[in-house]
Amino acid sequence: MAQFRSKLFLPIVGVFLGVFSLMLLLSYAVAYWRVITEVTSDAEQMVNYVEHKLNYAMRNMYKLEQLNYEKCDDKGRAELEQFLLHHFNGGLFFVRSSQEQRFTYCSVVGQIVVAQKDRNFENLILLDEVNRQFPLAVLNYNWREQDSRSLFLGYIGKKSTSAIRITLDDSYAFFDPDCTKCRHVEVRLTNDSLVYVMGEPLVDLVSTVRIESDRYPFYVASQVNRNRILKMMTNNLVFSLPLSFFVSLLCAYLFKLLQRSERTLKQQLKRAIRQRELVAFYQPIMDAATGRIVGAEALVRWVRANGEVIPPVRFIDELERTALINPLTIQMLEQLPEDLEPIFAGDDEFRCSLNLVPEQVEQEDFCCHIEQLATSGFPTHQIALEITERLPLRNLEVANQHLERLKALGVMIELDDAGTGYGGASYLQELNIDILKIDKLFVDTLVLSPNNTPVLDAYIQMAKTLKMEVIAEGVETHEQSLALLARGVHLHQGYYFSKPLPAEEFIQFWLAKQN
Repeated sequence: MAQFRSKLFLPIVGVFLGVFSLMLLLSYAVAYWRVITEVTSDAEQMVNYVEHKLNYAMRNMYKLEQLNYEKCDDKGRAELEQFLLHHFNGGLFFVRSSQEQRFTYCSVVGQIVVAQKDRNFENLILLDEVNRQFPLAVLNYNWREQDSRSLFLGYIGKKSTSAIRITLDDSYAFFDPDCTKCRHVEVRLTNDSLVYVMGEPLVDLVSTVRIESDRYPFYVASQVNRNRILKMMTNNLVFSLPLSFFVSLLCAYLFKLLQRSERTLKQQLKRAIRQRELVAFYQPIMDAATGRIVGAEALVRWVRANGEVIPPVRFIDELERTALINPLTIQMLEQLPEDLEPIFAGDDEFRCSLNLVPEQVEQEDFCCHIEQLATSGFPTHQIALEITERLPLRNLEVANQHLERLKALGVMIELDDAGTGYGGASYLQELNIDILKIDKLFVDTLVLSPNNTPVLDAYIQMAKTLKMEVIAEGVETHEQSLALLARGVHLHQGYYFSKPLPAEEFIQFWLAKQN
């Protein structure tokens, strides 16, 4: 019996050791993949951020050239100060007329002098080799007897030479401060001039992920550290070592189930769109000062054949990921006049808004489709389209062209989720927005922290300055509504007035408010 147990024990130990070794390799591979994914995401996000900064700086350069600047006196600095006031998200601007000293520039904070060692401009990169008007370089400079170093985009015009200091550390960070010792990201120009560093230098490197910009001559390098991989691997093993083999099998099985579920969900959504199970529910937009319904927002809901209503949180990500959102948006848009026919006919000023994803704003086909609808009598003057800040527009120029074409048809353009995402003030400056929608995040502060609402107040004031309408979303209490009215915001949307309603119920709600 003892001999039998010994013979049985040895194979079990061998199998366990084999499985354990396999799990160690698998755990290391998983940890390595997770770290690679993490640092690749760092680099890609940083590339998008720097490109956004340079895009905005490039557009401001043309405007800066139109300044009535002659020299760095009180008048000249006043011109720069006025320009900065209208382009406060663009960084610090410098100007030198053709008559002024070559390496000395004027700014609202005083004179800036290019350091002696950089006056040969050996590290300068020209963005346009033909006209040679847009140099990009990392330069040392002196301001108030202090030496500094920054990335500059320049413009060599006919009457002056201008530059914008590109700052990358003012409002952007994509990993926690307590992780500066475990992650390291560098931004460099293609001539290897160092632009910006996040995190501390790492030892025992495995590799470096390099993501290059396809628009500008720079790249981002994000380092992969062996210690971080081992730490992640160890943390995983500490909690799963006894059942590592069984858990790995279970995870593999669940992963297959998840993949199958995702494929099934995609097919279900395709069928739901085809069978028109994805329909619009309408949430009213109220004039809280008069109690009148002035509009609505169309929000997608999945209503199955058995009457079950599925909220968007369970399927909206899949719609956007698989691009099924595009045919669904067109379907909902074309359905609006039929759903709300009595309201559209009874109130010519009533507008219904529909959300767009950034890709749709930049798509020529979407814009052309609405133009084609307009030729057949579609009430475009009673439609508003909402673009969100939470996802970035990659090409603001194309987006603005499309929005202008839609506005020519009478379509109103709304900026949704204001203050919560990528666009910031640049969307308000570059896009011809009609209506600013204040996010629920800021509306909640009216009750939770009524004496600390600087962002909300700033956006309300900005909208007034730009002569935009303001709609407050997520209004859930009487106190919030009163606080918004006190700030001059009278258009409210939220559960305090009504939840999103099916078309027939919304029409009844509208009729009740009319009487």
